Amino acid sequence: MPKHIARLVLLIVAFGVAGLAAKAFFTTDSFYRFGHYRADSVPEIAALTPVFQTPRACRSCHAPRVVEWSASSHKSVTCEACHGAAPGHPQSLQATIPTDTVRLCTQCHEKMPGRPLSSIRQVDSSEHHATATQCIACHNPHAPKIEAMAQKPAFDRKAVAASAAVCAGCHGENGVATNEAWPNLAGQNAAYIARSLGSFKIGARKDATMAPMAESVADDDVPKLAAYFSSLSCHAPAGKRAGNAAAGGKLAIQCSVCHGDNGRPVNTSWPSLVGQNSAYLASALTAFKDGQRTDPFMSPVARALSDSDIADLASHFAGLGCGATSN
Repeated sequence: MPKHIARLVLLIVAFGVAGLAAKAFFTTDSFYRFGHYRADSVPEIAALTPVFQTPRACRSCHAPRVVEWSASSHKSVTCEACHGAAPGHPQSLQATIPTDTVRLCTQCHEKMPGRPLSSIRQVDSSEHHATATQCIACHNPHAPKIEAMAQKPAFDRKAVAASAAVCAGCHGENGVATNEAWPNLAGQNAAYIARSLGSFKIGARKDATMAPMAESVADDDVPKLAAYFSSLSCHAPAGKRAGNAAAGGKLAIQCSVCHGDNGRPVNTSWPSLVGQNSAYLASALTAFKDGQRTDPFMSPVARALSDSDIADLASHFAGLGCGATSN
């Protein structure tokens, strides 16, 4: 065999032996325990301590939601428990919004004989409001309690009417706003009025006029004021309607899940749309679309609407008057 061929063969053999030696040296004993896998990787990953962001990290972008959450019964459930872990959370990454809330909520709230819990409300999801498609049809996940709102408290009508006089400058003596761009409170759901006032009080909703007014209302007076305005007779809006009501009626199908087939929601913690002026409905939708108002459910819906869609929807709901009832 020529010398140069022999040297080449020796080099190849030497590299092969060196490679096998390196492989044997660097390969851990657990590598082939379960086939072509390193068995120790599983306990090593399990031993890693997860690094989670806290609600403090969410506050810079989602302050209204954090404020609302921090005053609710869910304050011990951190943001990432529902929206997913976000270690490092790059600015360009948005936490997910759960779509199957029944599956998510029942992880804690499903009644199980083998998991008796007294500190967390337990329900049988097959019986608990079985007609609702999702938990969010009734519950605001950041402030889920609705029991107190569902019951209208007893109140002294004359005394509450005197307290409500301060609201008359904008919302009218009879709950009918003095400006078409402002909401009518007459006949509105008491639970929604109470929730809105509460949101203004804690800063979850921002408005230069409403915030200081709401802060001046005592907590005990909020449900009484809400019940008072809800008891007033709804007035069919008389303002002009710029959009196409027929086109808005077709678009309104997607609104019926929360707001009812005819603008009156089955659950009273959500707003009734009947009895509102077209100008107010349009301004509210535009505020959600532009980000002036934020809501995890309304904001994405409004962003998908064009300006003409908003005008059409506002015209449709304003044209329903006060006699509509949901099916």
